[in-house]
Amino acid sequence: MPPGPWLVLLVAGLLFFTLPIPPSLPPSPSLRDLLPYPKEKRESLVSLHLALKASLHQLLGEEAARAYDHLMRLELRNQRSGKRAAYPEAQSALLAARRWVEAIGQARRGQRVNLEGLPTAPHHVLPYAREIRAAAFALGLPSGVLAAIVDNEQYGGDKALGLSRGVREAADGLAQGLAETQGHAPLSRTLGLAQMSWEDALKQGDRLRLFGAWDPARPFPKTEAEARKALEDPYLNLLFTASRLRGYFNALLGLPPKDTRPLEDPWLYYLGPAWHNYPLRAQNLETWEDSFHGFFKGLLYQVVLEGRWHLEGRALLPIKAWGPGNQDPRPNPLPSLTP
Repeated sequence: MPPGPWLVLLVAGLLFFTLPIPPSLPPSPSLRDLLPYPKEKRESLVSLHLALKASLHQLLGEEAARAYDHLMRLELRNQRSGKRAAYPEAQSALLAARRWVEAIGQARRGQRVNLEGLPTAPHHVLPYAREIRAAAFALGLPSGVLAAIVDNEQYGGDKALGLSRGVREAADGLAQGLAETQGHAPLSRTLGLAQMSWEDALKQGDRLRLFGAWDPARPFPKTEAEARKALEDPYLNLLFTASRLRGYFNALLGLPPKDTRPLEDPWLYYLGPAWHNYPLRAQNLETWEDSFHGFFKGLLYQVVLEGRWHLEGRALLPIKAWGPGNQDPRPNPLPSLTP
């Protein structure tokens, strides 16, 4: 005999009172609560933050402004909670953001872009602009995300932290030789522009074929030596990196593994460089130098890669492209002098 409705209700009630209730998320603190300064200075920094948000809204749209607001509040919360943050205090983070927004505005207006004081290495990015755009397009990603990863990795390689660039390149060469002669190498796990690991490169075959991004006439790497050789090709290095990123983004955004729709959310400019640089920190929503600056690099390069630029010292100068497709479509207000 099936149990009556009262018995079912009784069991449900007992379960309600005995099972733990999931904790609700704490309310997001206001911006002022995240700024531990005297009132006058606090209000000045609030005004600066809102002005930067408004500037990005005007330059890049509402979603980019919202992503900036999300990043800054995350950075300030991390500072207050003791989690890893890019800066020790709020004012430094906001002043750094102001410099980035100034550069983004200059690029958007086609002016001379002053990069002085910004931790960026465009001399490693601009020569591969075509490859970056092609690899990002092949996997449906914003090109600025991939450019920011290249900048982060190469900017870090320029600094004498850990292995210097020369020592790392020597290790790469030794590892390639060992992989070819012995089948494997115990060192130098990452290579190329985006510092992609050969192990991860070997896992990208199915996704690259799904997106139609792999040349079917070209054999896909099957061994460590073949993967290392492929990663020395700038375009393939970027293609493997974009494929790995796409798998992460699909999982994070709750998309099917085989989803191929283009992704455009500006928050990817934080997630991409953060996850590529340090997945565990990214998963923990920490902010550090590569993730904080990577976000702004992504926004900047998304604008820069739309045009052509010449690097002069610490400044980007726009290059005017001439030709029939670049003529001013507006009519000439002066009268024609042809007979």
